[in-house]
Amino acid sequence: MGSDIRVLTQSPVGRVAYWPLQKLIRFVRRLRYPELPMDHALISVSYRGRQFRIEVRRWNSSDHSAVRQCFSYAQYDMPQYDQGKALDRLYREIVDAGKRPLIVDCGANVGASVLWFTARYPEAHIIAVEPASDNFSLLEKNTRGLDVELYRAGVGPEDGTAWLSNPNGDAGMDYRTNSVGEGVKVKIVSLAMLLMGKLSGDLVPFLLKVDIEGAEKDLFTGDTSLINRFPLIILEPHDWLLPGQATSLPFLRFHVEAKRELALKLENIASVRYTL
Repeated sequence: MGSDIRVLTQSPVGRVAYWPLQKLIRFVRRLRYPELPMDHALISVSYRGRQFRIEVRRWNSSDHSAVRQCFSYAQYDMPQYDQGKALDRLYREIVDAGKRPLIVDCGANVGASVLWFTARYPEAHIIAVEPASDNFSLLEKNTRGLDVELYRAGVGPEDGTAWLSNPNGDAGMDYRTNSVGEGVKVKIVSLAMLLMGKLSGDLVPFLLKVDIEGAEKDLFTGDTSLINRFPLIILEPHDWLLPGQATSLPFLRFHVEAKRELALKLENIASVRYTL
């Protein structure tokens, strides 16, 4: 609806037709969704029989893009073909053994990826990590009532602090953590902290998603033994965003040294192994 309104108001005739109706539209919207801010919208999506309404910032293209990438393009439905079938069998082995597959979503944004994971892997327990407060607020709303643990933090090789910046000045997918004191101070959590006390119970590492705007360089420079316990790692590389910094190099070294298989889909790389 937001895009339709933008098209309508681009012409003088459209503006004349729209503005008298604006108050009525707002009134009806408030009656239907009293807790929804006027600058937010709800996007209805579905996947594998699951229906979701995702709250996004109305005019923020990053939010809409995140939803589209997850639900229209199914960007995290990888790997495919025989690799995908082998991982699906591994997933079923975990569930059939009476345990729960564990998914860790690093860079969960407003929660579109988390919701997609709940539809694709309904028996999984999810840990979602997001450092930006505005994104995290929507992440909380969009995942309410689900089997999801939320952490407002960045991810790194060790627990600590960093600074969160937004070089493009637009809320959404451009937040980056850095160690040089530029931006807002944020908490950094390690994978060891996120998994503390969990692997001795019924949770089994299955999928690690890493979309952290270049901070993957630090994450894969540290101890990768816990990372390697995840049969499926899906990473968005950011060499294109930070040329000359070789942000993907530590991940690629890890992948080769661990003798894992590679798969590609859209802007993501999957590092795969077939044992728990």
